[in-house]
Amino acid sequence: MKSLFSLLLPSVLLWPVVGHAAALDLPSRAGVFWQQRDAVLPPSGAPAAQTAAVRFSSLAEMTEHALRERPETRAAWLGIQAEAARLDAATAANWPTLTGQLGFTQSRALSSSGNPAPTLHRYGPSLSLAYLLYDFGARASGIDAQRYRLVASLLGNNRMLQDVIAEVEAAHFALLGAQAQVDALVELERSLQASLDAAEARLRGGLASRADQLRARAALAETQVARQAAERDRAKAEAALKQAAAIEQTRPLVRDWKTEPPAELEAADLLAELLAEAQRERPDLVALQAAAAGARADAERARAARWPSLSLAATTARTYFLEDDRVPSTSYSVGVNLSLPLFDGGRLAAEARAAERDAERLQAEADAQRSQVARAVTEAYLDVRHAQAQRAGVAVQLESATESAQAAEARYAAGVGSLLELLTAEAALARARQSTAESDSAWLAAFSRLNHALGRLPALPSASQP
Repeated sequence: MKSLFSLLLPSVLLWPVVGHAAALDLPSRAGVFWQQRDAVLPPSGAPAAQTAAVRFSSLAEMTEHALRERPETRAAWLGIQAEAARLDAATAANWPTLTGQLGFTQSRALSSSGNPAPTLHRYGPSLSLAYLLYDFGARASGIDAQRYRLVASLLGNNRMLQDVIAEVEAAHFALLGAQAQVDALVELERSLQASLDAAEARLRGGLASRADQLRARAALAETQVARQAAERDRAKAEAALKQAAAIEQTRPLVRDWKTEPPAELEAADLLAELLAEAQRERPDLVALQAAAAGARADAERARAARWPSLSLAATTARTYFLEDDRVPSTSYSVGVNLSLPLFDGGRLAAEARAAERDAERLQAEADAQRSQVARAVTEAYLDVRHAQAQRAGVAVQLESATESAQAAEARYAAGVGSLLELLTAEAALARARQSTAESDSAWLAAFSRLNHALGRLPALPSASQP
């Protein structure tokens, strides 16, 4: 007892210094912020901010960068590798297990004659072989269940990659729309500046009133405020795109390509074909079906485990003695074992029922997801058709507004028209340009949503395939 106390005493004395952290100065009452995070958190390992520009020559290149750098894709890939390793572990059950041991034993037998029994020192290697010969398909069902889980993980990863692609595309098209809004307002600001200069020149020549100058100046100031707001929105859209593409916010983004709008839909009965394609190709739907198949395989494994299993067992060993008068010996045994589970408290039956219910639940989730997929495809298809019709109307509006603005500018320069007429025509032209930008962005975004709802990889569709 004294020796134990002497061993524990230094540890008790050193515990406040070595094994216990420094005392924390906690808040005195609830509701007070506690900010001494450095006392408990390790030093931050965040990388230094980078400022070099990153350039992409196509949307596919930027999407590939996002797929490589996004932490979600790395996590999904690591999960797939883990499921693949579990499949290898399950498949290993088809092979025998070989175990080697090296032991040392000191023993002394009980003497029945009263003479002291010698102490023996044994050592030597041993080798054991175990091989499951037949188990009514329990191993095969377990391997199938894990294989289905791997397939479900792969398909789930595919859908996650499609989500990342869709997010990058949506952010890119939103940035295109925001940039087009800025360009339209910059063009309007340039036109209003020219109108203000013309009004001031006519005012100096006595051909215009002070009210015309003030009206032109107010319209220019209003457009400048709108342009600044549009530039803010463009910067936010670019930040969203950088986040989606896994690019540091401190790095300038250069998109060195021109986006062309996709071809228009022509087939009137295309929706039914798209719905059928989505039911076949959506990875998340197939993943749920694979997960349900895996649960059914688990149920088969649990049911098969209730039947007997036949296995082969073999052991060999070589025993040596430290005593010189003892001769080394070799032993072995070979046998076949029949294992019959007699009673387990209902565990295997309960596992089979649970796996069957899981399979039914996953099938129900697949049915529910199928309905949601049909709705998503239908809504995206309708958005595409609406964007197509909207672009046709906006094109006519832009053409009319352009001609009207040109005519108003010519009338004002000739001294026939009024400044109010010119400002109204230029405002209508700016709205037409903004509507054109919005319709183009909506057109691209609608096709991106349709491809995502169908489970397709990103690609500009042909005339017969949206």
